Amino acid sequence: MPHHADPLQQLLDLQERMNRLFEETLGRERLDEPHLPHRTWAPAADVFETAAGYVVEIDLPGVRREEVSVQVAHGALVIRGEKPPSTTGRSETFHRLERLDGPFARSFRLPQAVDPEGVTAELADGVLRVTLPKPRQAHRLRFETGE
Repeated sequence: MPHHADPLQQLLDLQERMNRLFEETLGRERLDEPHLPHRTWAPAADVFETAAGYVVEIDLPGVRREEVSVQVAHGALVIRGEKPPSTTGRSETFHRLERLDGPFARSFRLPQAVDPEGVTAELADGVLRVTLPKPRQAHRLRFETGE
């Protein structure tokens, strides 16, 4: 009797191969940040501008405040930290681990100068929110000439 392949099993095998490919690709050293460790990952982020400045929100579930570093220097915002493994101290046998852990880093070029003294960062509900205020500019009076 010929052996027929199970289409569902083929699909599951393909998904597993794709997962391994993504893990290998994401685990490689990032080309834009060559100084970072090999297994560095990049958490998802949103960046938007308000009238008062810029806001960066990054998903950091399971990361404690003391594990995060926020720096503004040379026209860039750099956020680094480390997420501890969720399996440490657990006795279960894990069959799939998709949530990334270990060191992470993100950097963002700032489109204009910001007020470094006014930068704030808040970590709540697994989201880091960094607010970067625009510098206060002296209001200039403009006189029109009546020619």
